[in-house]
Amino acid sequence: MTFLRKLADILYSIITYIVVVFGLVPLFGFIMKVLNRTEVRNVHHVQKAEPPFLFISNHVTMLDDAFLGPLIFWPRALWDWRFIPFHTPEKKNFFRGPFFSFMMWAARSIPFTRGQGVFQPGMERVIRLLKTGHVVHIYPEGTRTRSGDIGKGKIGVGRMIRETGVKVIPCYHSGLGNVLPIGTKIPKTGKSVKVLIGEPIYFDEFMDLPNAPKTWQMISDRLIEEIKTMRDRMSTEWSELGAKTDEAQKTTPVP
Repeated sequence: MTFLRKLADILYSIITYIVVVFGLVPLFGFIMKVLNRTEVRNVHHVQKAEPPFLFISNHVTMLDDAFLGPLIFWPRALWDWRFIPFHTPEKKNFFRGPFFSFMMWAARSIPFTRGQGVFQPGMERVIRLLKTGHVVHIYPEGTRTRSGDIGKGKIGVGRMIRETGVKVIPCYHSGLGNVLPIGTKIPKTGKSVKVLIGEPIYFDEFMDLPNAPKTWQMISDRLIEEIKTMRDRMSTEWSELGAKTDEAQKTTPVP
């Protein structure tokens, strides 16, 4: 039984590699890097990290995972299969029909059902994956923002961290909502997207607290505060870069 399980895992990894590396990454990489103007800062925080870890970010479109993945997890995912992250999309939105269900399965998507709580099968699988050395991209808010604000954290992601002790790499991005506005299905072009990645954060101080909803919520609240901090940092850092660029242009002699 163990041999068959290992064989199934190998076959699944091969299928995932083919679909993601030769299909999804070129497509969405082209959308983000060629059709739109995308700038990513501090990607080394991800590229140098050792799995397992949670990658968290704010959530503005139904395809945030696909838009961000080629910018963040590559090129390391080319030789380290653990760097092809797992995702947690809403089942009713993405697992529709045989073809799309297969594509979601091949892209390492674990279906979640809104309203089924923190003990649903998808949650248990994510926890097992983190315990066995994988990477998961998830959104602490649990759903897309409709107003642009960052919402309250859900306790589910707090449970994942409390039960696995994994580190978390935070991210804040701006502009994806213009690439795929709510209500549209085809990505737009010529938009400016900014992505800021933070240093890994750890939750050792929570490991001795009770493994209960109150602790999970405290962890989720901390994640949301981290994303908000990165939002403020993005505004400051890009403003400072613009000021330095303007100053350099002023002081550069005209030939």
